[in-house]
Amino acid sequence: MRKFLTTPSLRPSHQARRRSLSRPLLALVAVLACTPLAAGEIGDNARANATSTDAAAIPWMSGGIGDEARDEMRRHAADYNVLIVFSGRDGSYLAGVPFTVAGRDGRQLLAGVSEGPLLYLRLPAASYRISAQIDGAWQGRPIRAGGGAPLTRLSFVSRNSQ
Repeated sequence: MRKFLTTPSLRPSHQARRRSLSRPLLALVAVLACTPLAAGEIGDNARANATSTDAAAIPWMSGGIGDEARDEMRRHAADYNVLIVFSGRDGSYLAGVPFTVAGRDGRQLLAGVSEGPLLYLRLPAASYRISAQIDGAWQGRPIRAGGGAPLTRLSFVSRNSQ
């Protein structure tokens, strides 16, 4: 009986060719898919301001990331009587800051996450406690809204040196 020696084929198998083509193809698809997002990111951030619904008990507007968004918020600022600014010690602005608004009795009236460094609220004339979580710790400040003052300003600053 004769035995034939076989040598491995120097041609890659169908599966190997498929795998070698799929990796670069997947990388190209990923790059192409992300390119429009990166290009549109600046414009989307400029429009990242968020507002409450018309039915909200406490109307609010948050955002202010980028010049366009900040300018848009300034155009509507007269509709609100409280402005809260979130920033770092170095003056950099903070976004994604959890906040709460509580009445004089301590009952929470509003809770949310500010989309940007600016948060505008329209509160009925009364005393409130505004709290914000920065650097993992809650900070709280009492305020008096309304009552003839056109705009009550409040800022929360990171206690970290960064």
